[in-house]
Amino acid sequence: MPWIEANGVTLHYSLDGPETGRPLVLVHELGGTSHSWQPLIPRVTAAGHKVLRWDWRGSGLSEKIRGDFSIDDMCADLAALMEAVGFGQPADMVGTALGGGVAIAFAARYPARVRKLVVSSPATGSPGGNERIMTRAAGVKKDGMRPFADPSLALSYPEKYRTDPAAFAEYRNRWICNDPDSFAAHNLMLGAMDESVNFGKLACKALVLSGSDDPLRTPAAVKEIADAIPGADYRELQAGHFLPVYAPDLWAETVLPWLAA
Repeated sequence: MPWIEANGVTLHYSLDGPETGRPLVLVHELGGTSHSWQPLIPRVTAAGHKVLRWDWRGSGLSEKIRGDFSIDDMCADLAALMEAVGFGQPADMVGTALGGGVAIAFAARYPARVRKLVVSSPATGSPGGNERIMTRAAGVKKDGMRPFADPSLALSYPEKYRTDPAAFAEYRNRWICNDPDSFAAHNLMLGAMDESVNFGKLACKALVLSGSDDPLRTPAAVKEIADAIPGADYRELQAGHFLPVYAPDLWAETVLPWLAA
């Protein structure tokens, strides 16, 4: 995976699939990296997509955050990255968890660049922040990532879905290796977001997915988002918060036919 400078920062990204494939952007989750999508890449590219994924500013191997960071900054990074790598537009935009919130925010700010939108368990904001988000942001800045790994992953990657111990161990290790200041900045970004004001403005076709076992974004909460997006399709799946991470087959069986239709 190469690096490129876009929007004044150095971003780590990957392009996979046929050069003439249908453009698809994959947006990872809070605490994750572009590697979260790796198990799905063979299936997505085999379905005829050219795939762009990247480590958010502050995540993985991208430049780290020092100072304030907003959802507008995140969307501007992606827009500049797509431009810098010559990625085809309009593209299908797919995100999970906070990555779903980012995908919605991008579609609202850059509507001409998005053909279809797919989000699973989207975190679209917590206006004014909530206690868990704010406590975690302050805590990781003070004590680092490790003390927060197991309590956080108990909710987002629960025991029920740790059927591949090696895969979970790798995911947990990547989570712990996040830059604490950048992870805190992402949490504060979420606390300041309120994408609900944009749901009704989305003009692209949308598929909104929830996980029946998701305690962070419950099916009822996710369905409210789907109902607020004009013409959106909604489906509840037997999964948790990080659907594409530990249920890639279910994700592919649901999402790829919808994108192809």
